[in-house]
Amino acid sequence: MASIKLVLRTNQEDKTGHSPLYIRVIKDRKAKFVATGVKLKRNEWDDDKQKIKKNHANSARMNAFLAQKIADAEGTVADHERKRKSVSARKLKEAIKGKDMANFFEYAYNRCERIKGTVSVATYRNYKQYVAKFEKFIGHREVYFDDITVTMLKDYINHMSNNLKNGATTVHYSLLILSVMFRDAQREDVIEENIYPFSKVRVKRDKGKRLFLSKEQVEKLRNLKIEYTGKDEVFRDMFIFSVYAVVYVLVMW
Repeated sequence: MASIKLVLRTNQEDKTGHSPLYIRVIKDRKAKFVATGVKLKRNEWDDDKQKIKKNHANSARMNAFLAQKIADAEGTVADHERKRKSVSARKLKEAIKGKDMANFFEYAYNRCERIKGTVSVATYRNYKQYVAKFEKFIGHREVYFDDITVTMLKDYINHMSNNLKNGATTVHYSLLILSVMFRDAQREDVIEENIYPFSKVRVKRDKGKRLFLSKEQVEKLRNLKIEYTGKDEVFRDMFIFSVYAVVYVLVMW
């Protein structure tokens, strides 16, 4: 039997001191949250009575609104549990919201195909590669956006660092591509703005090392006979010219 309760998530408090109020659904020890669209200050919410306090300007109207929300949610959950012998917390959340939560991998791979003609081939391949890398870690594609939690991402980081031996920069970009998918989904109204676990996950990138050509390497490049067709020779000459131009400026300076 699933339990339903209103929860003020103070860990998501904004700069004005307001926190979002959610309907929490617990089924088989797994919790899912459904946004009510209501934001309150801590001193405006009575958790024991499950009501907005009278110090809120519209407490009576808002409490009536929330009471209806809870009644609808409880009715929906009861119907689903009566019709199905086994129903997950996620499915109950979807039923309460009235729509299915988007599958992350379905969206991510479709997004890669949609941007294919607008980005370079290398960028397109990187996007698909990093999404596939995350899928391999999960082991299947039945993952929804709200299933990807801070804990899951930290486990993924540990997997990349310890098992795959990825450096910090690779780990950073692996997460970056996933976070881009979340932001794109938010802009397209596929998911809500509050679904974004990456704000609580930080990975430091390795410091890059700047490499320089030696004098001998520059000379070898200058004397290299290029037999390819196209503009390779022009590009080589432009590079050599820029090198000598920089050297000239430094000497004259």
